[in-house]
Amino acid sequence: MIVRLILSNFLSFDNETEFNMLAGSNKTHKHHVYSFSEKLNLLKYASIYGANGAGKSNLIKGIEFLRDLIVDGELTSSCDSQKFKLNDENRKKPIKFELELEVNNQILIYGISLNGLIVEEEWLYESGINSDHKLIFERQSTKDSNTIKLAPKYRKSKHQKVLADVIEKNILKSNELLVGKYKELDIEEIRDFVKSVSKIIVIFPNSKFGALPSFLSGDHNAKKFANELLNTFDTGVDEICTQSIDINKYFGKDDEELKNDILSSMEPDHDLLISYLGKPLLITHDDENKIIVKKAVTKHLTSDNETILFDIEDESQGTQRLLDFIPAFHMLYQKGTVFFIDEIDQSIHPALLKKLLEKILNNTDLIGQLIFTTHESNLLDLKLFRQDEIWFAEKDPVSKSSQIYSLNDFKPRYDLDIRKGYLQGRFGGIPFLGHLSNLDW
Repeated sequence: MIVRLILSNFLSFDNETEFNMLAGSNKTHKHHVYSFSEKLNLLKYASIYGANGAGKSNLIKGIEFLRDLIVDGELTSSCDSQKFKLNDENRKKPIKFELELEVNNQILIYGISLNGLIVEEEWLYESGINSDHKLIFERQSTKDSNTIKLAPKYRKSKHQKVLADVIEKNILKSNELLVGKYKELDIEEIRDFVKSVSKIIVIFPNSKFGALPSFLSGDHNAKKFANELLNTFDTGVDEICTQSIDINKYFGKDDEELKNDILSSMEPDHDLLISYLGKPLLITHDDENKIIVKKAVTKHLTSDNETILFDIEDESQGTQRLLDFIPAFHMLYQKGTVFFIDEIDQSIHPALLKKLLEKILNNTDLIGQLIFTTHESNLLDLKLFRQDEIWFAEKDPVSKSSQIYSLNDFKPRYDLDIRKGYLQGRFGGIPFLGHLSNLDW
């Protein structure tokens, strides 16, 4: 679970900026809080508001950039294009990230400093929360050399010492991350950290869930969850399921080569998930061991109670967006799963979105984390969220750099109309519209 993210010199963020999931002293919605220890409570949810161009999406892009970097284990191209461009001094400065995660009942703090194609600095510590941090490793690099400092407990044996020296002098390139060598190092904390980072999932407005047929065909509880949630809303969909079609019937003569490639790559007891004409398809075996194609479809009932099948693409944009969210919400039952959703309100009616989030946030069994950006002011409701779960993004009028801050910084009364205060500009995070009067419309 995410504790905090700190970034600087990345896209619209100039100076060091912090976003965190630390629970404050609020007494409301106690089931929104995950108690790590007596000293540390983490939030399960957070919402981020702000005008267009304020930096909300750039924060999400920041976590995606860092996640991909850690999972891939290297910089594949120069990061200079990602730097804050409105300050000439930043051209020579590095991009910096610090990510603090709860991993297997430990708090791990990872930091990295990037410039061009070089990982200048990298470190990993175990947090003592209110005491000194414990070193796991520190690394400094130039184009031609690496210096690595491992905690003494990882250099005890002769094998460990030799391995660390080989990685430092020969294996680790200046564009590679030391955490990317977790298999060679065989250090549990590094391996678990990378595994936890891989559970961070980012959904942008144009993202599509490419495994819907697998999701609906696998765990029975997943399909049940999807239909229970879908039936809560007035979408006109009676049920979502999969349709099975013989592979020879699904692919015609024009797709003979593709079909043969699929058949040759199929293995017994293994399924294959492909994208065909932008549509996710599951290639699998039926009960008679024949190869079939499964695609996700929706069922609608006519006035005569006759069932009609619709392709997902035939549904409204709002329904399709909802279907992209359902697997994400189901995965929130898994500890350690973190979802970032950019513009959660896109294509979804405000009343439906609020009802959806009410259903999710009132569920006491969810143990993952959900963080999203939105413009939808109807969600600014303290009956729905805690004060420390509401964040705002705003551009500094002088430096033009983004900054984010929590509603908790303002200490509003619980009975205050947060939506009204937000629209009046009391908390910032909304566009200044005063100059529209100059248009003389």
